[in-house]
Amino acid sequence: MAPIVWLASYPKSGNTWMRALLTNYLADSVVSADINTLDGGPIASDRVWFDEWAGVEASALPEAVVDRLRPDVYRCLAAATEDTLYMKVHDAWTVTDRGGPMFPADVTQTVVYIVRNPLDLAASCAHHWGVGVGEAVERMCQPGWSMREGGAPHLPMRLGAWSEHVRSWLDESGLPIHIVRYEDLLRDPESSFAAVVSACGLDVEERRLRQAVAFSSFAELRRQEEANGFRERSARAPGPFFRRGEAGAWTEELEPELVGRLISAHGETMERLGYEIPVPSGGT
Repeated sequence: MAPIVWLASYPKSGNTWMRALLTNYLADSVVSADINTLDGGPIASDRVWFDEWAGVEASALPEAVVDRLRPDVYRCLAAATEDTLYMKVHDAWTVTDRGGPMFPADVTQTVVYIVRNPLDLAASCAHHWGVGVGEAVERMCQPGWSMREGGAPHLPMRLGAWSEHVRSWLDESGLPIHIVRYEDLLRDPESSFAAVVSACGLDVEERRLRQAVAFSSFAELRRQEEANGFRERSARAPGPFFRRGEAGAWTEELEPELVGRLISAHGETMERLGYEIPVPSGGT
């Protein structure tokens, strides 16, 4: 049985970038990894995986029953794998209606939790979901919010509000957590990623580290998407998956009232994670 390293994050927080870094590090190849065959996929909410391992189509079951079966699906996947299984997950950590954890501790090695300033997340999520920024902000602030994409090959993903998502993994899961801030990964990718490599139980090799960072640059990811497309790009998105890859773009993309809405809902969690709370226009 192989342990699972959960690559957990709210959508558009840098999960794909982290998977590219890990894939390139593990492959140690002379060419950059194909973005369409990254480790950590399919996502934990993948319906095809569930149907195969549960032996019954999720569409034929009540949602509560699907939730009860998901932990055992992950156990089966771990049992069928020899090497560490890196699994992308956007769900908040939660329990089933019978009180069992959705993401079981008995097959978990660690959780790499990637977090990003929610002010920057808003426009990025809006782009990915194909909705207005105001709608994206409301979703990010809605307690218990679930993402249900009709016809998409995914089980419903219970995200909750952004702060709920953060607290669920950091405070409620009881799992070993390694937190990575997207902004720190941008500022010093080698040091930030080295800490992730160590948290995953891997030896840190400087040459492989530098190569993985170079092969996973935003320019390289964007180049591959332009050349070959990216299968994880939402059909609703009006543009490419790899959009800006910046920190602080919210100052150009968010109206003041939306900034205030996010700060009102998530200011405490932002401060906890070291994000500066901007002073409202006209404030002191």
